[in-house]
Amino acid sequence: MTILSTLGPLLAALLFGFWFNLPFLSQNVVSKSLTYLTYLILGFIGYSIGALDNLTAKVAVAGIQASVLFFFITLIPLAALWISGHFMHAGHSTNLDVDNKAATKHALIDASITLAWVVAGGVLGFYLKHWLSNVDEFVTWLLYLLLLLVGCQLRQGNHRLRKLFLNRHGAIIAFVSIGTTLIGGLIGGWLLDLQWNHSLAAVSGFGWYSLSGILITGLGDPVLGTTAFLLDIGREIVALILIPFLARVNSHISVGYAGATAMDFTLPLLGKCHGIEVIPTCIASGFILSFSVPLLIPLFMGL
Repeated sequence: MTILSTLGPLLAALLFGFWFNLPFLSQNVVSKSLTYLTYLILGFIGYSIGALDNLTAKVAVAGIQASVLFFFITLIPLAALWISGHFMHAGHSTNLDVDNKAATKHALIDASITLAWVVAGGVLGFYLKHWLSNVDEFVTWLLYLLLLLVGCQLRQGNHRLRKLFLNRHGAIIAFVSIGTTLIGGLIGGWLLDLQWNHSLAAVSGFGWYSLSGILITGLGDPVLGTTAFLLDIGREIVALILIPFLARVNSHISVGYAGATAMDFTLPLLGKCHGIEVIPTCIASGFILSFSVPLLIPLFMGL
């Protein structure tokens, strides 16, 4: 599979949704459609995983890969973000008594629903392996629709690319996170004896678990897709737990570890920890990271 055939159609769908206003796709319609479509695709991903031969061994492999990669993409980026925040004189937490129990509970509920769809699909795949023979092709077309809706959602946030990339703190956080996460992925992949491009694809979700696993599985590697899914769902939950503590160090380390979720899911918690002045930085960093996910994963998978 060439880079052009992998990245081209996915990028085209994303940019079409971002650049063109489709009146029938209101913000409410896009939001609900993304939720239902994500669950549907996750169910098909579960089906692909369940239909694998030697299922138990392959899921165990995915879990080990996710654990090793998680260690390196946590340790190295956190160290780098601490350094960048120190030299940029990024502010620390303004509210040291933030209660994030509600956010963590919500994350766990959301993760449980997501896992339930994957597991349900896996059960069907295990017992009805020959029920759907062209599931991968069907998922690919659903991916195009998903990325079109993601593009619409990014555009509907009224984000201007130039303004976001010119937010100094946000851009630095995003690019430090991307660079050091990829370095961590290479180190972890080397220890796991993964192909270098596969290890880079697996860590390029930056916490967006509902997209990373879908993309990689849709591009033909359900085991690696499971690795990415476990990696990113773990990152989001751990981020919600750690953000109040990381915020006491500086905003780079807390916003950066939030990854792609800094512009949406973890934004309220980051705002409580740092104050309203951190919001533009969160949106800029989260947007750049979110926009990078559907670019980097197909790029690495196509190499």
